[in-house]
Amino acid sequence: MKITHICHSCFLVELDHTLLLFDYFQGPLPPLDAEKTLFVFSSHRHHDHYSPAVWELNESHPNVFYVLDENIPARRSANVLPAAPRSRYDWQGLHIETLRSTDEGCAFLVRAEGLWFYHAGDLNWWHWEGEPDQQNAWHDKAFHEELDRIRGRFFDAAFVPLDPRQEENAWWGFVDFLKACRCDNVFPMHCFDNRAGMLAYLKRPELAPYLARIRAEEVWQG
Repeated sequence: MKITHICHSCFLVELDHTLLLFDYFQGPLPPLDAEKTLFVFSSHRHHDHYSPAVWELNESHPNVFYVLDENIPARRSANVLPAAPRSRYDWQGLHIETLRSTDEGCAFLVRAEGLWFYHAGDLNWWHWEGEPDQQNAWHDKAFHEELDRIRGRFFDAAFVPLDPRQEENAWWGFVDFLKACRCDNVFPMHCFDNRAGMLAYLKRPELAPYLARIRAEEVWQG
């Protein structure tokens, strides 16, 4: 298994026979092995999680399938799966489950080649200083309702927001995910252009118990 951080919340997972591309919207991609089936996941239509450029992969790769949040405009096609929140699908050799985002769209749980992956999309504990207490309380409740749906689950790799824009609150959802789920490899994401700021949170004492499982490399192989 090889995992490359493209940018922000976009990752490429390379397995023996399968490629999983999550939330691509910009940036150069590594060479994509034409012998492997490519699955493109888009959690929602925000500009930092989806771009119409993903359709160009239909022309450059011989075997592409798309798993898209149901609200992303897409033509009806045998290689496109519109995904609704809180749903399950067995499709093209993958098992896919979804959660409801606390922003827009869905989070993905994917089993491929016997391995489990979690990509949060924008599902996070979005607590913002200066926002109304009622709104922050809603995000708290909504996030933990979704987290309870996967509590105790195991993932071989997980991609979880650690957004430095949230300042002192950035690590709350990240740590609560780590407390709730067993995961061998956790990749922080949703950093926009501030990757260094995101990784600075790894020095916080609250994350110390989990450092052995957190992957900060831009290209990781295991």
